[in-house]
Amino acid sequence: MSTPFVTVGRINFRPLVPSAAALRRIDPDAVLRKLKADVVKRVKANIMMQTTFSTRAKAALSKALKVVVGPSSIQITANHPAFRPLVMGWRPGQMVWLVKARAPIPIITETGKLIFRSATPKSMANGRWVHPGHAPTTIIEKARREARAYIKAAIRRDLQKQVKAAFQKAHR
Repeated sequence: MSTPFVTVGRINFRPLVPSAAALRRIDPDAVLRKLKADVVKRVKANIMMQTTFSTRAKAALSKALKVVVGPSSIQITANHPAFRPLVMGWRPGQMVWLVKARAPIPIITETGKLIFRSATPKSMANGRWVHPGHAPTTIIEKARREARAYIKAAIRRDLQKQVKAAFQKAHR
């Protein structure tokens, strides 16, 4: 069973360029290639910095990323099932599937002590075994903002170089 791709972010190219005249002076393909490489690098770096993920989870999430360059944007997709709750968050709710557990469930308390508990229909009826939920992470958004800022600066630098070269060529 394959996991469907989840769109986890998109960077539109047109707002990064100052004007249509500036777009004619630069090579959009080169800029998109730079942006794609930078986005992949930054997203993977942000995943690797997460302290709550295991080494195997970090490797799997990094490997699941795919960046597709479109005509005017870059789309970031992932085909790992962990990306959906990571990007969209997880609502609080009762973990009713724990009643089917064949062994006691290990729990680490706030003090760091390991205890074991069993989920029963009675404990579920009493409103216990509620997962607090997770807010969506900002891994992708942070990488997107960093990549946009980097590309804006790179476009500005390339444009300045090209204008400087044009002035030097005109004054020779």
